[in-house]
Amino acid sequence: LEKRGVEARVAYTAGLDGRPAINTFFAHQVDSHNGEGKHTEPLIDLLATTSGYALVGGMAQSKPDEARAAMEALNVPFLQDIPLVFQSVDNWLADDRGLNPMHIAMNVALAELDSATEPLVYGGPSQDSGVAVPVPAMVDRFADRVARRIALRRKTNADKRVALVLFNYPPNLGSIGTAAYLDVFESTYRLLCEMRDAGYKITMPEDADDLRRMLVEGKGEPSSAPLIHGTDAAVGAFLSLDDYRRLFPDYSDIEPFWGPAPGELLNDGRRFQILGRQLGNVFIGVQPSFGYERDPMRMLMCKDAAPHHGFAAFYTWIDRVFCADAVVHMGTHGALEFMPGKQAGLGPKCWPTRLLGGLPNIYYYCVNNPSEGTIARRRGMATLVSYLVPPVQQAGLYKGLRALKDSIDLYRQRPDAGMLEDIQAQAEKLGITLAESWESDPDAYIATLSHELLQIEQRLIPIGLHVLGRPPAIEELVDILTLVATFQRPQPGAPTLPELVAAGLGYRYADLGAGMSRDPLLQDRYRQVEGICKEAMRRFVSVDAAAAQPAAAAYLHEAAKVDPAALDVIWTLLGDLRERLVVDHETTGLLNALAGGYIPPSSGNDVVRNPSVVPTGRNINGLDPFRIPSA
Repeated sequence: LEKRGVEARVAYTAGLDGRPAINTFFAHQVDSHNGEGKHTEPLIDLLATTSGYALVGGMAQSKPDEARAAMEALNVPFLQDIPLVFQSVDNWLADDRGLNPMHIAMNVALAELDSATEPLVYGGPSQDSGVAVPVPAMVDRFADRVARRIALRRKTNADKRVALVLFNYPPNLGSIGTAAYLDVFESTYRLLCEMRDAGYKITMPEDADDLRRMLVEGKGEPSSAPLIHGTDAAVGAFLSLDDYRRLFPDYSDIEPFWGPAPGELLNDGRRFQILGRQLGNVFIGVQPSFGYERDPMRMLMCKDAAPHHGFAAFYTWIDRVFCADAVVHMGTHGALEFMPGKQAGLGPKCWPTRLLGGLPNIYYYCVNNPSEGTIARRRGMATLVSYLVPPVQQAGLYKGLRALKDSIDLYRQRPDAGMLEDIQAQAEKLGITLAESWESDPDAYIATLSHELLQIEQRLIPIGLHVLGRPPAIEELVDILTLVATFQRPQPGAPTLPELVAAGLGYRYADLGAGMSRDPLLQDRYRQVEGICKEAMRRFVSVDAAAAQPAAAAYLHEAAKVDPAALDVIWTLLGDLRERLVVDHETTGLLNALAGGYIPPSSGNDVVRNPSVVPTGRNINGLDPFRIPSA
């Protein structure tokens, strides 16, 4: 670290709590500007823990909430450097998994709950002597990454150079700017606007569509980003073969798999083509494909493989020629973190860290995908910034399905045996075939068919794509809060909103769900309960927060005789969730990461299943052991 110009301050802690060391050596308390008490001011630019355990509680009793509070007060990057304890250095180097399960549980998963990032091994016991020894290549890599993080924090925004990486999968199919549930071009343009307002030097496109044309069609000024035959996107820069060999010596390890550099992809024999567009101090790049067009996933998740030369040249140019201070991957997900190497605790020969070098990696990731987000954290050295999934709503019925339901309703009003054959033909045309026959039991057939339509109608589907930093619209909030009120109990044992509404109408909600596959009347009652709940949510969100609860409670009392006092815990849950849904931490979280700040942790899930995932804009983890029943 000192060779890289970093002033390294070392503090030891004898217990299982790192906060005394932080408070004594790494921070001090200063008077607040508003005169109201004191606040923590860091004396450091980055905190790295080399104990291998959680910051508070160690290996015995992790306390992530207390660790998060301490780190939020510091607001500096928090890196995790791991000493091997349960395996030797030789065993770790030889193991395709990297860290064994005990190490992953104790030294990686628990630290992730504190939002510690970049889990790299720096040393451990020698297999021969049992004496602790360093791994020099990994010490160098960790020191490089620490130095780059500190440089990012210390630079002014006007001087920072940032690469935003978009994905293109599957290649050659018009897929540039795709990511799970994310409107990538609109989100990227919105992020550029926020970065410009924060002082970054950016040559702004006119709008999101102008940005898309620049990248996809090679349009706009400057004209130095043309489309070249054989490329999917505009070529924003070139990297000569000589510079590639000089700047990325590991190219020799690629040649056994892809032939002598430059290989066959993204080059003209003399120069590599770097896809993207430079807009001032921001480069918007398009990540190369992972393999051949006929086999685009050739090297993904393969032990005996390597990225192709064009892929390596892309990240080499970003790091060593464009001289990016950080790279931001725009959405779920790219290929870097899936490149060959160990599963966790990456070693000197693992491709994700060889490609990244010391480059800080910040990654927008969909909040409902913590499993693959964990791969990006452990293998891609990524600090995740979560984004919300698009709102979900019930699919409803349309076209032929709606016509079929109308036919069923008409039959139920005026039963006519002549209609049943037509109803069956409509159903079969839509792919709905039942075991029951209308000829043997018409009532059972109609009830079962009506239930099939109800299941289709209630199926939850995402609507549209999410735009970073854009809160849900009113009707989207209605759908989200209705679903949360349906599936989440405000506290253990408390009734859900549909249960209260059904009881007020004289029904048992559980009986409606259990019996409606056989009884059309119960289906109608179920729809009645559902409609009242949704209208209550519409009234809850259509007025300001102070008037929301009285307005919705008055409607529920009028429509279903629900006692307003029974709703208090539900309003507390939904009111808090409403506030967290409309706050933008997605762009502010990214800007804080680029400022060298701390991104707090968050569980990952769907907001309906786990409302605590909002606000988004946080560093999601894959597993919280404190939420798993012990028996």
